[in-house]
Amino acid sequence: LFEKPASGAADERPLLADVRSKVPLDWSSDGRFLLYSAQDSKNASDLWALPLTGDRKSFPVVQSSFDDIEGQFSPDGRWVAYASNESGRYETYVRPFPGSGGKWQVSTAGGTQPRWSPDGKAIYYVSLDNRLMAAPIRVASDARAVEVGAPVALFPIHLAVGGNIAVGGNL
Repeated sequence: LFEKPASGAADERPLLADVRSKVPLDWSSDGRFLLYSAQDSKNASDLWALPLTGDRKSFPVVQSSFDDIEGQFSPDGRWVAYASNESGRYETYVRPFPGSGGKWQVSTAGGTQPRWSPDGKAIYYVSLDNRLMAAPIRVASDARAVEVGAPVALFPIHLAVGGNIAVGGNL
């Protein structure tokens, strides 16, 4: 993973170099963490975070024998939404960041490409029948759990497909 100023005023510099294949996914709103997916020859994709200050030692966010993909930080940086095929099809989940804790399923009939609303009160995702869905999210009073409301279909969408296109709605 490399970093380069958008202005082009400086050359790229490495952020993380190892043998795993990596894809950057999101940057926390406070600029402290880079969320990325990593895959090696033995495992499915996992989600990792790279601190951008201090010792810069990356750590797993979601690590399993399944594909854990398409992660995104909540606007406040305390949660990560992602897709996983642990149920046998891709579903959208949310879990606390950083650290351990529970995970909550957001989608009910398959879902990929999760994105947080700007206020953090909903997660949008693409259903397996190519509809944009919205699921309300509320942080519990103890701030250790989320309450997920029933997803609502907003409208049908048409996604590009092909060999060089990331995982989409038709899986």
